[in-house]
Amino acid sequence: MKWKSEDYWVSHYNFRKTLELPKVRFHDTTFRDGEQQPGVVFTSDEKLKIGTMMSEIGIDRIEGGMPLVSEDDKKAVKMLANAGLDAEIFAFTRCMKEDVETSVTCDVDGVIMEVPSSGHLIGDAYEWSEKKAKQLAVEATAYAHDHGLYVSFFCIDLSRADAKWALDIIGAVAEEGHMDALNVVDTFGALSPEGMAELVMMLKNAFHVPIEVHTHNDFGLAVANTIAAVKAGAEVVHTTVNGLGERSGNASFEETAMCLKVLYGQEIDLDFSRFKELSDAVEKASGVKKAPNKPIVGNELFSIESGIVAGWWKTLEKKNRALTMFPYHWTLVGQDPPRIVLGKKSGLASVLYWAEKLGIALSEEEARKILIEVKNTSIKKKGLLTEKEFKAIVEKVR
Repeated sequence: MKWKSEDYWVSHYNFRKTLELPKVRFHDTTFRDGEQQPGVVFTSDEKLKIGTMMSEIGIDRIEGGMPLVSEDDKKAVKMLANAGLDAEIFAFTRCMKEDVETSVTCDVDGVIMEVPSSGHLIGDAYEWSEKKAKQLAVEATAYAHDHGLYVSFFCIDLSRADAKWALDIIGAVAEEGHMDALNVVDTFGALSPEGMAELVMMLKNAFHVPIEVHTHNDFGLAVANTIAAVKAGAEVVHTTVNGLGERSGNASFEETAMCLKVLYGQEIDLDFSRFKELSDAVEKASGVKKAPNKPIVGNELFSIESGIVAGWWKTLEKKNRALTMFPYHWTLVGQDPPRIVLGKKSGLASVLYWAEKLGIALSEEEARKILIEVKNTSIKKKGLLTEKEFKAIVEKVR
């Protein structure tokens, strides 16, 4: 059954219709777009360490950074490119020949080449003419190709660009410059999933190159829009670990991969058991704390406070029936086993669970008195209780 295995149990309604999805490749942009989140800095050594982990997990391509940003970025990109990783290493560049030349010295496999593709951004932000944007894109992409680089043409603000103009500049690059792939870029997170599907299908019909998708999370739809693009035929997804990125961030790597694997039944060649390890490494290096209940990799994702749910787990744990109450097993993504915690929402089952774990025999009357004290203590401290606090309550009640 596609909706149920030893590792997960999701809804059978997901598979009422057969979907033919393309084989997806993962392009990681944590070190470039993720680092554009204010205050985030990855050192070259951190990029090498985390990049090695990404490659081992099975991420297909790693965007090492923008070499012209700093000498350390240039060093990091070159280190990654020469580390013997299975992942391909890309650099991010402007459509400028000097960017291409710098990237060539870094020994990368390819480049993500950006140019503004919406008339308002070209005129208002860059203060260029549309003719200049087109000319730079044509010349630089051809120059990169001539230097042996794989070229992914990255159209900034494509989702808000006038369709006629967008087709014109992309067409010019396809005919006079060079593009091995076309990046559908939702720079400001302005698309809905339906809008994304329409845009991807329009571009697939117009240009016969692989489509890549790069989304932002301004409306909380980065993952949904990425999946909508895949359903419409996109073959490469740009993601960041923990969803790092400017403003609301980018499409989360771990969420995108899990959705495609579990909710859409796609074969994804990744070591999912190391997702939590990778997430923790990026959290530490970036200094950005993820939400404790973040999907897939949150630190408290398998913590249980609610008394009713704790009662479920107390029974199901003994029966080894975890998937009755969890959509996926913690081991699938490298999480720790579920744990019942004590707080305001605890119930009698929670107290009895903790007492049994600590080898404490309680009568039902004692357990009820302890539960009242647990709730009051949690309310007073506005948080969960420690084992020491629980033992102190037990001693007080008994």
